[in-house]
Amino acid sequence: MCQGGYDREVSCNSEDRRQNSCAWNPRWGRPYVIEQLSQDDCREGQSWGWDGRSRIWVDRGCRARFGAR
Repeated sequence: MCQGGYDREVSCNSEDRRQNSCAWNPRWGRPYVIEQLSQDDCREGQSWGWDGRSRIWVDRGCRARFGAR
């Protein structure tokens, strides 16, 4: 599940600990975790990442709100 807002934030969830991806506007810059919403860790490169273009991916139960740097 993905949710986007107008204030350069995206929520992205790994449902059932499966990989998921959410749209990210590359004009916003590099994403970072604003708030972890899951009990499972959200660690960049392990349970979440950015393709450098237009997608954030989450995995292993990571559920978080992402913002722009």
